Amino acid sequence: GGLTMWLWFVEKGWLYCMLIMGVVLTVQLIIHWKDWTFLRKMGAFTVIVLVFHVMEEWVMPGGFHYYYNISSDAILRDRYPMNELTDMITNFGGALIWFILVQTDKYERKMSFAVMLFGYAEVVIHVLGASRTLLLESGVYSLFYGPGMLTALVCWLPLAVAYTAYFVKTRVKLRDVIGGGVILVVLSILLIIMPESLLKNENTPYV
Repeated sequence: GGLTMWLWFVEKGWLYCMLIMGVVLTVQLIIHWKDWTFLRKMGAFTVIVLVFHVMEEWVMPGGFHYYYNISSDAILRDRYPMNELTDMITNFGGALIWFILVQTDKYERKMSFAVMLFGYAEVVIHVLGASRTLLLESGVYSLFYGPGMLTALVCWLPLAVAYTAYFVKTRVKLRDVIGGGVILVVLSILLIIMPESLLKNENTPYV
């Protein structure tokens, strides 16, 4: 029973949780538009953008892990090195941290700077990565599109630009840059590098 529930959560459950977080924040944005600070609103938008992005990578059209695992042998592409569990930790972990920071009103400049860098990184990864789709035999993927690319351009890019405008307007401080860089590195290690190195497994049940 417990294992079945867990496997369901890793496969689909966390996506429902992400949707719920997105809906909650959307409602809060509408209610609190006048009284929330700019950065708090940006934090809410960041989670909402991540929800759309994850849906594109995993649900419609999905298939991002194939694309991410392209350097693996064909037989392992649905599970190695990225599998459902590692990607859940990455995305759900990030969303949860941002969601909690927004709820407790602790989403501030350093985290915003980290998210700005992350937003630009998403664009670069998905746009440059598009050329790799040629390697896929499936005709579903075109040369110019990889799962996640649309939201990278339509959501992450404007979000990163809005953060940039904020930092230009409020004059970026050295501590924003250093703090933001450190946060990005720490979150990357905790949410991307560590889960993958610890949990990558050619026989993973998380497919």
